[in-house]
Amino acid sequence: MICRAAALLLIATAAPMAAQNKGPLPAETPTPALTAALAAPTRTPANVARDKYRHPAETLAFFGVKPGDTVVELWPGGGWYTEVLAPYLANGGKLVAVPPGGTYDKRNRDKIGGNPVYGGVEIGTFNAGQPTPIAPASADVVLTFRNVHSWLDEKAPIADQVFAEAYRVLKPGGTLGVVEHRLPEEAEDARQLTSG
Repeated sequence: MICRAAALLLIATAAPMAAQNKGPLPAETPTPALTAALAAPTRTPANVARDKYRHPAETLAFFGVKPGDTVVELWPGGGWYTEVLAPYLANGGKLVAVPPGGTYDKRNRDKIGGNPVYGGVEIGTFNAGQPTPIAPASADVVLTFRNVHSWLDEKAPIADQVFAEAYRVLKPGGTLGVVEHRLPEEAEDARQLTSG
């Protein structure tokens, strides 16, 4: 399975890196364009208040997202990162948001429908179990935030399909950026959390 192989590779490569890094990673300095996107008046105040916990500037800088990139955001949910990515990519870049089944969470749908800063956001579609081209094969970056645990659900596991499609749409040398919840130490496996 692609997902398990990727996780094992990540664990295998992370152990030597963790041994070499004696402390926190250095903070990434956001570009002026990213700073402007974070300060955009179109962002929801409640989302802005969570910047100190989610560290969007450091996260997007770490993944190497640039203003001229084509970025695919998988499962944008309520649009927390969409609020940052849309203005950041508005001048020269492209954002393709791929909600499950092509249907946006109501919070994100209302946001996108009512604000011109989201006018350039393209909507991709992913249908589990069916051949689904989420976007043209030309993405610089594919991002997903706090979703992988749901893709591992034993009742409807789709991680292999999602990661295979993400790989297909990335340009050679492109980046797959994944942010995920922390797994409690007492849990042996993420599926314990999703299959309840």
